[in-house]
Parts: sequence; structure tokens; C-alpha cells
Amino acid sequence: MCAFKFRLESVVGLKKQREDERKIALACAKKDLKQKLEDLNSLQRERRNTVEAAGNTAGCGGLDVAEMLVYYAYLEKLTDEIADSACAVERSREDVESKRDLLLRSSREKKALENLRDKMKARYLLEARKAEQASLDETASRFHTLKSQKGLHWKEDGKS
Repeated sequence: MCAFKFRLESVVGLKKQREDERKIALACAKKDLKQKLEDLNSLQRERRNTVEAAGNTAGCGGLDVAEMLVYYAYLEKLTDEIADSACAVERSREDVESKRDLLLRSSREKKALENLRDKMKARYLLEARKAEQASLDETASRFHTLKSQKGLHWKEDGKS
């Protein structure tokens, strides 16, 4: 009997390759999300620091109307950037989730083919063992028939 060969092995290879590609894509998406979260946190820190600086300057009595308008305009710009950054973070989270779903689907497809391969190999090995046992049984039967025809008998002391 020839060695076991799974006909869909090339498909398993392609599924593995696709899974690896999707792992890389997910890692890139996670890295992008992390960067966008850091950018958002940086903008929020900048806004808090600006509000604090404006409060300190106003508390010391050194804030005139022109400086207040500059702080206000800058805070408004930061607020808009924070809103844009928050939207970018949300889009990035959705991208990570979609890539995670694709990876999960690829993993399931690959696993299903690997399970099929394992089942077919187990069935092949079982059939090979049965064929080998049948061959051994046939050989023993022929030997017994030949021995009976020739009148050979085994003695208990090991001599014939």
C-alpha cells in the first residue's frame, strides 16, 4: 500500500498562507489603533494643559481679552482635533474587529481542512492495518494448508 497523500494539501497550504496574511493585517491594524489612541491621549493632555495654563494665568490677573481669545481659539481647535481623532480611533477599532473576524474565519477554514486530513489519514491507517492483517491471515492459512497436505506435525518438544 502506498503512503498516505491528502489530495487537498495544497488547499491547506493556501488556507495557512491566507491565515498568516490576515494575522499580519490584524497586527498592523492593532498597531494603527494603538498609535491613534496615543494621538488622542496626547491631544487630550494638550487640551488639559492649555486649560490649566489659561486658568493659572487668569488666576494671577495677567490675562487680557486678546490672550483669552487666543486661548479660546486654540482650545476650540484642540476640541475639533480631539473629535476627529476620536472618530479615527473608532474607525480603527472597527477595522481591527473586521480583521479579527476575517482571521477567525480563516483559522476555522484551515482547521476544518486539517481535521478532514486527520480523519482521512486515520481511516487510511486503519485500512492499511486491516489489509496487512488480511495478508498475514492469508499467509498463515496457506502455511497451515500446506503443512496439512504434507502431513507435517509439530511435536511438543520442538522437533518435527
